[in-house]
Amino acid sequence: MTERKKHDKNVLIPVLEEISKHLEEETTVYLIGGLAMVLHGYKAITFDVDIVFDTDEDLKWFMTAAEKAGMKAISDKSAEYVQMGPQHILENQDGIRLDIFYKQVCNGLILSEDMKHRAQTKLELNNLTVHAMSGEDIFLFKSITMRDNDLVDMFSIAQMELDWNTIELEIRKQPNSEKWFPRVHERLIDLKDDYGVDSPLI
Repeated sequence: MTERKKHDKNVLIPVLEEISKHLEEETTVYLIGGLAMVLHGYKAITFDVDIVFDTDEDLKWFMTAAEKAGMKAISDKSAEYVQMGPQHILENQDGIRLDIFYKQVCNGLILSEDMKHRAQTKLELNNLTVHAMSGEDIFLFKSITMRDNDLVDMFSIAQMELDWNTIELEIRKQPNSEKWFPRVHERLIDLKDDYGVDSPLI
């Protein structure tokens, strides 16, 4: 299996710019993963672009534009992608991948109104507005996965000023959080054991 490459923003942003050229309606997207971290300055490179959509219309317009921009739908049955549960996985000829989610990530966290309010506008392209989720919300999203790279990312974010109260309140407001919060608790323990980050949530 060919090892996938990491990319910086100078490679990833042009992919979004190309898609934006084909958008026929104003579209809003929310970045939740590596590229959001890159745009916040938490790290320099990442594997994928993780995007959450809040409306059917935005998802529809984006998917149509992405196809026109040369992105192809692929199927990835690896355990990682089964656990993440993206609605679509798109990839271009250079192997740059977009993981597309609609409202929910990892069959757990819902894109909430509070998350949208905390997000920062990072790019305004042709008919495409790109928001990056806050550090607290990226941290929370990554805490419900079991990927080693995400634990490293959680550590990177925790080096900045994290508002643990915001994270706790978001967990409490999320629907069905009792079903996936044990995953968060486990990851916070891993973070303490591996990196010495002592979260007040455990």
